[in-house]
Amino acid sequence: MGELIRIENLKIHYPIRGGFFNRIKDYVRAVDDVSFSIEAGKTYGLIGESGSGKSTIGKAIVGLEAITSGEIYYEDVPVTKPSVRKSLNYNKDVQMIFQDSMSSLNPRKTIYDIIAEPLRNFTGLKGDNLTARIKELLAIVGLPEQTMYQYPFQFSGGQRQRIVIARAVATNPKLIVADEPVSALDLSVQAQVLNFMKKIQKEYGIAFLFISHDLGVVRHMTENISIIHHGRFVEIGSREDIFNQPQHIYTQRLLAAIPEIDIAHRAENRAKRKAIEAEFDNNKADYYDENGRAFDLKPVSDTHYVALKAENLTKEGE
Repeated sequence: MGELIRIENLKIHYPIRGGFFNRIKDYVRAVDDVSFSIEAGKTYGLIGESGSGKSTIGKAIVGLEAITSGEIYYEDVPVTKPSVRKSLNYNKDVQMIFQDSMSSLNPRKTIYDIIAEPLRNFTGLKGDNLTARIKELLAIVGLPEQTMYQYPFQFSGGQRQRIVIARAVATNPKLIVADEPVSALDLSVQAQVLNFMKKIQKEYGIAFLFISHDLGVVRHMTENISIIHHGRFVEIGSREDIFNQPQHIYTQRLLAAIPEIDIAHRAENRAKRKAIEAEFDNNKADYYDENGRAFDLKPVSDTHYVALKAENLTKEGE
């Protein structure tokens, strides 16, 4: 289908001020020189722990975060300036789903008004046509039409997240940035919401940037994955690269943290996790420079890149 979004050398730094004149003393490098692209209709996974910078990237893409340097391209057009985004209908085509569904839904408005707002803003639908479209969107996410007369507090967390998805889909977007969309939900409800997201993607050809701290959740959602730590990408690859050939110790830590249900090998899995933690603590110089900054990415294969010293790289197939 071709490239939809391209991020080039994105940096988002926050100044640290101090002293009598409140001068800038240093910067928090929330996002530090990251590049990637998302193809139309595909899902891209962005994985890292809290504070890694992943949500900051998502907010920058939808225009909620000012960037320090770098560029965001939408269909090959730079969209850093708000005026350009407006001329391209960018805010219609790029939507976001937040982690906390309750705080992203106005408690004083009915579900009808919540979903109707983007439809009024971007499509001009009115009256019976607007109501019919809202019913259609609720049906897509498995909710009955009487839902539109109720308020957010009357629904469970999973139902509210489905309402958020319906609102995001309302404008027929080309990309949805999903920031931890299921992390606050029970496991069974997570599966339901993820299945709805996959169904919507298949039916409407929407691309997803799926942001999460949990590789286990992302495994069945994404074709390509980037692992981010302290604002830097430490590993990029296909799903098979990341899960079958992880080379960076941080990626290995995230994989080891996925809950195991294999009771027979519980002791073996625990020993593996401890060995990975020991390597992370004792051999950081192989993975990070003296300032704790991940090295630049280097190719392992055509699809797989890892932030390691050149002498520590293992080329796939060797």
